[in-house]
Amino acid sequence: MDWHNETQQKFKTMLSIIPFFHRKMAEKLVSRKAENLAKERGASQIEEADIVKGFLSETPGVFKADMLSALEKAGFDYKRYEKE
Repeated sequence: MDWHNETQQKFKTMLSIIPFFHRKMAEKLVSRKAENLAKERGASQIEEADIVKGFLSETPGVFKADMLSALEKAGFDYKRYEKE
């Protein structure tokens, strides 16, 4: 599936912020979730909302605060998608 260019860059930045030992798992889980969300929307491209919702869905509760901080540092407007 294609990615919106800016979203893909933000995702790469986000992954670089995540501790090394969690990166591969986060990349795999969030990418898969984001792709499924895009497909559910009938879209052919992964967008920011898909990635943010993927992180919100796939991050264990104990890491949520760190994840939200990292999303913000990576340039994601996560507050826009929290309640959707």
